Amino acid sequence: MEIAVGVLAALFAAALVVGMTVRAIRAPRGQRARAAFGPIMGAGETYQELHTGQRGLQDSVIEAIAEQEQRPSRTDADDETPRG
Repeated sequence: MEIAVGVLAALFAAALVVGMTVRAIRAPRGQRARAAFGPIMGAGETYQELHTGQRGLQDSVIEAIAEQEQRPSRTDADDETPRG
């Protein structure tokens, strides 16, 4: 039984390595590391969200961008010429 678990763990690790390699090869130059490790980082973020009960980084960034689009910053008004 222990041998079967070891073999299954090795097969899983090999599948991860092969999948990451294929994603890295197919990705455009300059984005290979992000493409290769993206699924693992996403899985880690999801695990952290479930474990801590807090939103992940991607959700926080999306929310911040949406809030910023709704409320213009102070520098947006600087482009307008004063009237009067």
